Amino acid sequence: MSSPSSRDAVPSPMIGPARLIRAAFEGTDMAMWAGDILSRAGDGALEAGTALDLATILLLMHRSDPALQLQSEVLGSYRHFQLRSNSPEATTRVLVIVTAGDLMANTPVDFLLDDSSIRVEYLFVLPGDTIPDHLPDHDVCIIGVAYSTANEPVLEALASAAPGWRRPVVNQPGNVLRTSRHGLAEALSGAEGVVVPSVMRVTKAAIATAAHRLPDGWTYPILIRPIDTHAGNALQKIERRGDLPDYLARFDAETYYVTQFCDYSGPDGLFRKLRIVLVDGTPFLCHMAIRDHWMIHYLNAAMNEDPAKRNAEAEAMATFHDLFVPRHRTAFAEIHRRTGLDYLILDCAEDQDGRLLIFEADTGMVIHDMDPVDLYPYKRPQMRRVFAAFQDAIRTRAKYAA
Repeated sequence: MSSPSSRDAVPSPMIGPARLIRAAFEGTDMAMWAGDILSRAGDGALEAGTALDLATILLLMHRSDPALQLQSEVLGSYRHFQLRSNSPEATTRVLVIVTAGDLMANTPVDFLLDDSSIRVEYLFVLPGDTIPDHLPDHDVCIIGVAYSTANEPVLEALASAAPGWRRPVVNQPGNVLRTSRHGLAEALSGAEGVVVPSVMRVTKAAIATAAHRLPDGWTYPILIRPIDTHAGNALQKIERRGDLPDYLARFDAETYYVTQFCDYSGPDGLFRKLRIVLVDGTPFLCHMAIRDHWMIHYLNAAMNEDPAKRNAEAEAMATFHDLFVPRHRTAFAEIHRRTGLDYLILDCAEDQDGRLLIFEADTGMVIHDMDPVDLYPYKRPQMRRVFAAFQDAIRTRAKYAA
């Protein structure tokens, strides 16, 4: 197989995912943008970076098949890219190693590193590639490949190669491999102050057998979802075994995650889910969604329509470091120590006993500052603090590696 370092000495410029995602979020006509790119190309071939941007635009238009086909064609001949927004005055060079896939395949690093002093380049590595011993020039390398079963071979190959690299690496690939749902449960098992619901991988055939029973200590209700799904897609609470056949008929997959359900409703009956990022172990609150249903995502929590919820989120952010962090200081320290990750995002809550309940932890969730300022005046300053902490972590590594 080819090595991504064997070509592409000059990185091809691209807009990058963050600016394209922001444009889509703000209501830009992405179809018109795609048409404009194609019309400007005429009969000539697009530059590699521009073609990769077009593939991202197609993903944002939910046209996955042509997007991934175009992405594959681009990466078949070019692997090294740089952001068009890079400033000539940039003093810190960051190389982000990523892989092919949809918008959840990689950490959206360019949201975090939107600063004129930082130059961002991307190197794509695909399954089967020979990982280079010598990477393009950089001060700090970030492993941007997020965990999924499809990305396991890439992460394993990177984990074998990384000890030979000479520059600092943020998020060692072997540690990223621990962020599967089952890997995280194993890594955090018994951690003081932390609750990770029991989880197991089960094939459809095993679930469908009459002999299948819950493991000792498990009780209904349980949660079930196909492996590698996110954002609540095909996730369902099963109240009793008799409900499983109907679920399997509606959501066909080879393998599923089955998780013990934990009730985390508060005294008022509402559920509160927090997204917290750890930067070198220091926690920052990125959002808090509030809903009267256990399945919460920020978009389904109607935060836009409810000033009381937004006021509660603003208060949570204002008091986070004085109230929430001290309650869970040991838990955060254990999560940082056991995962070994420099940058980690937690979707979590407090359980009814006051412990930190972890639903998911990975490196690929989006951390952004796109929420409208008129509705969320408190969020942009908070997110800028997160970005600054990450940028400082990068600069510190670059300084001591010089």
